[in-house]
Amino acid sequence: MGNTSSSNPVHPQGSAGDGVACLDYAHSYMWPYCRSRDAVRVAIESRIILYDDAAGTPTEYFLGASCKSEDTYGVYKDYGENGFKPGANTLFTDPNYDFTWIIEGNSAVIFRRGLDPKKYRDERAEYRDVRADTSADWGQPRFQLKFAEAAYPIPTDQFEPAAQATDAGHALVGQTEIADAGTGRRAMIEYPVKTMNLSRDGFPDSVWQIDTGPVGVPDLSRDYDPPISAFSLGFIAIISRLPGAADFVIEQPTSLPPPNEGVQVLHYSGPFSRRATNRLAGIPPPEQR
Repeated sequence: MGNTSSSNPVHPQGSAGDGVACLDYAHSYMWPYCRSRDAVRVAIESRIILYDDAAGTPTEYFLGASCKSEDTYGVYKDYGENGFKPGANTLFTDPNYDFTWIIEGNSAVIFRRGLDPKKYRDERAEYRDVRADTSADWGQPRFQLKFAEAAYPIPTDQFEPAAQATDAGHALVGQTEIADAGTGRRAMIEYPVKTMNLSRDGFPDSVWQIDTGPVGVPDLSRDYDPPISAFSLGFIAIISRLPGAADFVIEQPTSLPPPNEGVQVLHYSGPFSRRATNRLAGIPPPEQR
């Protein structure tokens, strides 16, 4: 599979020609803002396909890379001999906040992390900003998706194949499938493996462990309206010793311990485990293909 530039991303079913269908995360992008006045290309951090087995429908979501709040294009900044205008000394706004988004078609959920939401220029700005239809403000989104052409499967219950791929400098992509039996919903969470731990001698046997993120983590236990509001940001961990499970930690308001009781911050907390089907793929560098 090659590049896709469309408002309707592909939904890969089955496998690519080499047996693995996964994104090449080094060359896959989304354009949430897509107008001539302001077009933004964002690297994709995670892809999530939600399946409603009762309806037989898959829906594909994409988590974009994080950025900071900014005076985009320096509109409020004075580059003349008089120096900066008050309050616009840099391209970064002050107070500043992180900005991350998950999009599907024209719907989006934006995650902002800052010290005081009341000081944001956008009065709607809060940690979770769910927008059912962004087309009026953002235009029609674009996706540039490149699927890995030489990806190969790596057994998740064995040590040596994953260790060899890691030592060889191959890119790694994980796919974790979780389900809710009560609702009949499934989700496949796909992500580039940014951190791979290898233990060749200890614990007590050779073992590998992935700890990576952020990824989009959906709540499959109930209906959401709009559906994109089901998502949280999380990190994921899997281990070769127990390939049938995945552990998550979710970003959420978290109380600080004494002496700061009563104060909450946004923090990845509340770890939990789920039964899961885990898959791992390796992608060799171009010169090795």
